[in-house]
Amino acid sequence: MLKSRINLIFADSRGPSDARTVGFPRFLMPVLILLALVGLVGFGRVVYMGSSYALAVHTAVELQRENHRLSGKMESLERFVGQETEVISRLVSFEDNARLKYGLAPISGDVRKAGVGGIPSRDDMLYSSMTDPLIKRAEALRLQVSSLSNQAELQESTFEQVSESVLKVHSNLAKRPSIWPASGRLTSTYGYRYHPFTGMRLLHEGIDIANDVWTPIYATADGLVQDANFSMGFGNVVKISHDNGKFLTLYAHMQKAAVTQGQFVKRGDVIGYMGSTGRSTGSHLHYEVHRDGRPVNPMEFIVAVDQIVD
Repeated sequence: MLKSRINLIFADSRGPSDARTVGFPRFLMPVLILLALVGLVGFGRVVYMGSSYALAVHTAVELQRENHRLSGKMESLERFVGQETEVISRLVSFEDNARLKYGLAPISGDVRKAGVGGIPSRDDMLYSSMTDPLIKRAEALRLQVSSLSNQAELQESTFEQVSESVLKVHSNLAKRPSIWPASGRLTSTYGYRYHPFTGMRLLHEGIDIANDVWTPIYATADGLVQDANFSMGFGNVVKISHDNGKFLTLYAHMQKAAVTQGQFVKRGDVIGYMGSTGRSTGSHLHYEVHRDGRPVNPMEFIVAVDQIVD
């Protein structure tokens, strides 16, 4: 027959006489075991919640640090975007002035926006619905970088157009007489005058520029030296053909020529030195411009400056 009680004996190491016996009814054993299990589970939950809280605190601290790092990176990127926006703004202003100067069509404001705007995407709507200021700030920065990239691509494309047009204009100008052939004072202009030797009223087909002997004389445009020799009237003379013969320039009374027939010269190259050879009353350069075989007023082609600039 099973006993109705359970006895627990607590022994003492000092001797068996100090042992104690505690008895309790057998039916309480399941209750005690259940209470022990509940307590164990409760203790485990307390330990779990404590460790979870500690982990959450650690994670929150790390996230806060990461937010600070991201905020710093965004500040740096915002400064960069601001600087690059100013650079593009200056480039746009420069290009607008260049287009105005060279007679090119301006770029409209709509094109300058480089596709910014339109119907917002699903991602745009998602970001705009978020309340986290850091996320909104990051999204605004993303849109600025995207816009800046589009503007930069557009600017590169339009600059290529301007560059091609400017190179074409400069190429045409380089073939057209456009600078002073020498420094000095203008002593005689194009037109009818009384000839200093014959006294007759004749057409002076060029201009005269007076200065010291050995003053450099410059080619006024790119071209091919057609002639470089001596004549009784012009003395040492150089003739240069430009733009496949459309223009011809003549430089007379040189002290000495610095080029030879068949030589190609660039605008601004020294082609000789001022003198008083041939029929001349003093050291000077007689300069002519011919267009399509007929003499024209050289002043229509000379840049209004006091010195040779090229």
